Amino acid sequence: MSQHLIPRASKLRYIEGQKYRSVESFWAMCNLRPHREINLHNINLTRDGMFYLTPGYSSDGPSGPTIDTRDFMPGAMGWHDPCYELLRYEMMHIEVDIIQPPSRPGEGVIYHTKPEDKIIRNASHEQIREEVDKFLADILLLDNMWRFRARYVYEGVRKGGLSSASVCTKVYAAP
Repeated sequence: MSQHLIPRASKLRYIEGQKYRSVESFWAMCNLRPHREINLHNINLTRDGMFYLTPGYSSDGPSGPTIDTRDFMPGAMGWHDPCYELLRYEMMHIEVDIIQPPSRPGEGVIYHTKPEDKIIRNASHEQIREEVDKFLADILLLDNMWRFRARYVYEGVRKGGLSSASVCTKVYAAP
């Protein structure tokens, strides 16, 4: 039997961790205001804070010691995972302002915002990550997650989420 050669790269490089895929658009008005529109794969963030995912976005869903419940999926897959992906790929480093609304569901219940943080110009990576985590808590509360669990999730991403929002460095190779 003759061996047929197929021209191809010698290795496939990939990352792990996708388990869900969106089948329709999902959007939310957020507090992030990039100085120019951000587009990465199926993730979009406009200058006026319209955050949306197009069909086909893939996510591993809620992470940590938790279960993937319906009150967790919009916050985790529809907001937190894609924002952390933007942070990992440094797409948020194009200068982003954070503009806080007058009131928020999680303010005083899960987290606190200092008066000087109501408007942050050219936010740092960590300030953006903190805002992403706060907005996650807001979505969880709006989706009727128990306060205790929403607080647990928020504290978990604040303490353990930094590595997930850091620049991607681990690349796998096969075979």
